[in-house]
Amino acid sequence: MEVQQHMTQKPRRSSKAVQAREAAREKAARFRELEEERLRIAESAILIQDDIDDFDEETERRVAKLREDRSIQLVEKRQKLDALVVEMLDTEIPAQEVGERLGMSTNQVRTAKKSFEQTVAALAEAPVAETAAPDTAPVSISSTGETDATTPLPAAQVDTATVPAPATESYDFPPPDGSAAVPAQDGSPENLQVSTLPPGPTG
Repeated sequence: MEVQQHMTQKPRRSSKAVQAREAAREKAARFRELEEERLRIAESAILIQDDIDDFDEETERRVAKLREDRSIQLVEKRQKLDALVVEMLDTEIPAQEVGERLGMSTNQVRTAKKSFEQTVAALAEAPVAETAAPDTAPVSISSTGETDATTPLPAAQVDTATVPAPATESYDFPPPDGSAAVPAQDGSPENLQVSTLPPGPTG
């Protein structure tokens, strides 16, 4: 009897162990499925947060650029309005009437006039770029002695040796009751004779 009871109890324990093992495997599989799902959710959330940060930075950059453009354009438009207000005042009507015609208050008209005057004063005080006049460089001189006006040379590159020195003319005043001695010119018969005749014997 005892042997039979022992044999009947062993299969029962084995079947329970198998069931427990199967249940544990099912729970582990379910845990892995849930873990994969959690990882997928976390990955998507992190990517979206990065996208939000990038979008926010790009939006702030665009907003800053729009504000800068807005400020520049507002200044330009206000300057044009101020000029029109002053132009209306120049027609010799009071500021009150100008305001009524332009849909502005008298204070706004006076403020526009003052702003226009300040703008004009600021432009007048702004340093004007001085355009330095180029130094007048002498013209180049060709080998034939003629000037070439189309190709001026810089002052630093002029060769003084190529510029012929002006001829110095001197006159001998004649004594009383005498004739004036005029110096011989280039190409005169005197010079031609001197240049063509060979030198004579010395002594």
